[in-house]
Amino acid sequence: MRFHIVMLKTLKDLFSIKRSLVFLIISLIPVFIFANVSQREAVFNFKVMTLPMQIQMMNGIFIIMSFIWIAGIPLVLLAAMTCGSFISKEEQDGTLLLLASKPIRRYEIIIGKFFAFLVSTMILELIAFLLAPLLTFNLLDLDPSALTSMLNMVPSLYLYSLFVTFVFGAISATLSVLSRNRVKVVMVLVALTILIYFGFSIIRGWTVPLGVYDKYGMNYFDVNYQLGNSYVFFLEQSGVKIMPPIQGILGQFTGVYEATDPEMVFDPDLGAMPSSLELKKYNTPLVSLSIWLGLAVFLLVAGILKFEKKEIY
Repeated sequence: MRFHIVMLKTLKDLFSIKRSLVFLIISLIPVFIFANVSQREAVFNFKVMTLPMQIQMMNGIFIIMSFIWIAGIPLVLLAAMTCGSFISKEEQDGTLLLLASKPIRRYEIIIGKFFAFLVSTMILELIAFLLAPLLTFNLLDLDPSALTSMLNMVPSLYLYSLFVTFVFGAISATLSVLSRNRVKVVMVLVALTILIYFGFSIIRGWTVPLGVYDKYGMNYFDVNYQLGNSYVFFLEQSGVKIMPPIQGILGQFTGVYEATDPEMVFDPDLGAMPSSLELKKYNTPLVSLSIWLGLAVFLLVAGILKFEKKEIY
């Protein structure tokens, strides 16, 4: 196999200083925003918090920040702009015919480009996941134990970012094969990102109170829920206890927990917050993870098969 030739060439193109810096700066924006808010709002006065409370609070903030941003929207958009241009850009530039005429199989072109994207992106994600806790620690003057606790979560969260990179990279690469217009491909993927992270939350908010969501099994088509449930799978592997208010925020955003309003997690019968909110019983986190991975593998294989039969001129 000669896919490594395409992979090395693509890696060289992807590892530009400008591209890497822009992605890292965008990925770390929430850290600076949170640090700025924390210095103004008394509720985030970490100096007067007990150490356990400081650790739990920072773990929760890091969890939300990672899902929505560090391994969320910017990462999905990076996959859209990079993988979405794999084939369509070559076609528009008139270099695809030359590339296909080389002594290399067509499927190796897709695999080489895709692996290059995975490698380059995971290096950037590793840097982002290490910088975020370190910057937060220094900007907020936290206790070293809080930093250690956040860093202990990095392996599990990093694996989740690999999952997101693979899934949305596969979707984007397949769309790149199907269309010659890379601008349209990227626009479709941007619209898909907005729908996944925001659209389904709105739809769920309308349909759940009406009983429509449960009655018609809309959870199976709710990709926002399936993504959030997959995230829970990786959180469970970290062994970190998540505070109910943080679970409530994640539940509001993805619908994975029974109580989704962070202000209503107080149990009047207990006279305190429960130790943990219950997960929605639609399907297990492992099932949601399997659905996403299965879809990604199917689309990637379909894209490769389509590219094998594609007329190039």
